[in-house]
Amino acid sequence: MLPTVAPPSRAFLPLLALALASCSSSETVDEQSKLAASTAQAAVLVSDAWLSGAAPSRYASSALQSFAETLADASRQVGSAATGEPTKRDTLAAAVSRLSNAAKRAEGAVDAEQHAQAGEAQKELRAAQDDLAAAYRQYFSPDR
Repeated sequence: MLPTVAPPSRAFLPLLALALASCSSSETVDEQSKLAASTAQAAVLVSDAWLSGAAPSRYASSALQSFAETLADASRQVGSAATGEPTKRDTLAAAVSRLSNAAKRAEGAVDAEQHAQAGEAQKELRAAQDDLAAAYRQYFSPDR
């Protein structure tokens, strides 16, 4: 017989709200930027595998679609963060959005079995990765 677990008391709810509020927007920007960087790298690897014939189209397309959605969500979260200089935050969000768009283009190219377009989308992913790294450094650099 399994022991029963008491439902959370009402006194717990304010503590939960306080804990959630203590996570700063800066931490969210950092986490979402790192998520975007790793997701973009996964998109590059999947497109590379598809281009070399090592990954089936169905898998690559599905993975790229998922990556594009993850990146679009990360871009929205970075863009809506309440901390940081707006220009730097917008630049960072734009870099993540560019990654999402490149992943969508790669997905479309894989669906259409167009290797040349997939290669171009992969180049765009790599260029956008560089943009993200630069925007991340700029966002988190101390003002001089």
